[in-house]
Amino acid sequence: MRTIYLAHDQQESPEARKHFLELSGYVVRLCKDAPELLAAIQECEPSLALIDALLEGKNGFETSREIVERFPERGFPIILCSSIYRLRPFREEAQKSGAQDYFVLPLPPDEFLRRVNQAIAYFVPPEAQPAKPGAMRA
Repeated sequence: MRTIYLAHDQQESPEARKHFLELSGYVVRLCKDAPELLAAIQECEPSLALIDALLEGKNGFETSREIVERFPERGFPIILCSSIYRLRPFREEAQKSGAQDYFVLPLPPDEFLRRVNQAIAYFVPPEAQPAKPGAMRA
């Protein structure tokens, strides 16, 4: 069964997203902050980490970077999302932090689900990615 770890901010309830994802066939584990999310990943790798940009403590961008650093061979994609950070620099920052996608919420439900499914279906783990020209792989 595909599992999504949803790290949510305190601005709004994550229940609507959780319920929608569950109705779409996912198991959803809510995480209230970065430490809880990182502990959950340490315990069991999800199919996807969906992280709000405005987490308490470490924000979503910092959390994404930490996931990439602590779990370099991760087999799951990261999506960052926000209803507040809408400008292009935040999308670029999400990409730099290791996220595969950045959602500006709200998204229509069908688009939200399409992008979640797409991130999971097309994610290529770091060890399976081709080496960059001139780079050597261990």
